[in-house]
Amino acid sequence: MTLLFQIRLEQDSLTLRGSPTESVGCFLRGQLVLVTTEPIKSKEIKLTFQGKSKTAWDNGNITEISEKRILYRHDWVFLAAQEKYHVLQPGNYCWDFELALPGTLIETIEQCNRSYVRYNLKATLKRPTFAQNLHTKRKIQINRCLVSNYFNSLQSVVLLNSWENKVEYEFSIGTRYFCLGDKIPVELIIKPLIKGIIINRFNLIFEEYRTYNIGPKTMKEVVIIDIKRDSSPAPFIDETWIKNEEISIPKSRCLKDSENNQIHIEHKLKFEVTFQVEDKDYYKLTASLPVIITSCPSPIGTTMFDTLPTYDSYYFDREINEDLSSSIPSDSNITSRDNNLYNNLCDDLLSNNNNNNNNNNNNNNNIPSYDSTISLIPLSINDSSLPPAYDTINIL
Repeated sequence: MTLLFQIRLEQDSLTLRGSPTESVGCFLRGQLVLVTTEPIKSKEIKLTFQGKSKTAWDNGNITEISEKRILYRHDWVFLAAQEKYHVLQPGNYCWDFELALPGTLIETIEQCNRSYVRYNLKATLKRPTFAQNLHTKRKIQINRCLVSNYFNSLQSVVLLNSWENKVEYEFSIGTRYFCLGDKIPVELIIKPLIKGIIINRFNLIFEEYRTYNIGPKTMKEVVIIDIKRDSSPAPFIDETWIKNEEISIPKSRCLKDSENNQIHIEHKLKFEVTFQVEDKDYYKLTASLPVIITSCPSPIGTTMFDTLPTYDSYYFDREINEDLSSSIPSDSNITSRDNNLYNNLCDDLLSNNNNNNNNNNNNNNNIPSYDSTISLIPLSINDSSLPPAYDTINIL
């Protein structure tokens, strides 16, 4: 009887840093696990990683323009086919796998009615003719974070201009870089250059521009993600009109920015202001700003610039002896052997520091570096979305 046939991953969400021409790629790592309590015959055990895409749209007639592609494929054969069957005795079996993915891969695209890009792993254990084969799958999410202009995109974005010598306006957002689920803070300031101007209507529109490509054929569409309307704006105060709004970026309807030979996705934030001059003519002012939408909390990820403690926090002296335990990284999966390692490490550090103090030696060369300290802490690979590890199953 087979108790478990499963794919376990170090990470099922991978991130490519930079554009396709800049990215160095990423690694897919995991294990294929088989647990059986009785002998099992197998022709072959194989694992396949595959990326596929589809793009389709109606051209206004009955016919549909569509294209399917295999973007990437890699196979691992853990038991090769031979004349005789492989006989696997009762026990736990584990096959490690690793794959370097190129940075040119198209990121995962879902929730788009005209195109998708998907990646998955599929494992198959082929059995004798009248026995049922074993199959298991895992979905892989590939994200892309454009890091080349990250620090520039953190700066506030402001559009300053005048329109037909009638008004000056300032259109600003906090940054060009936003995540799915965020809200975009918007501020619009209008100053009249002539007398008698009255603002009648204000619209703020968040638009998504999609361009689909199949060979030489192209199809474009614009999707309105969110819109704010105000048909009775407040009057000018001290010859200035100020409007503050927030635009939502819903995960369920908004796609991430993407640029490849299959689909191009970009976003713009546009405002429209209708105003009247001296109760006569109506005018419409329109302007827009591009924004970048990603699924990553940060294009650099969770980096040491944000999370790693300073070097001083690993300099153990008497003044912070009482807080020593809180300075050591914790892990719910750390074993008692690991705790002993921490205690021995701390005792050694404290002993060295006390000797240095007694000898009035202020040479900081004896202070361990952050890397040398953290490298002594064992790391465990967990997959919280899966059942307990195969080696924890008791085989009867």
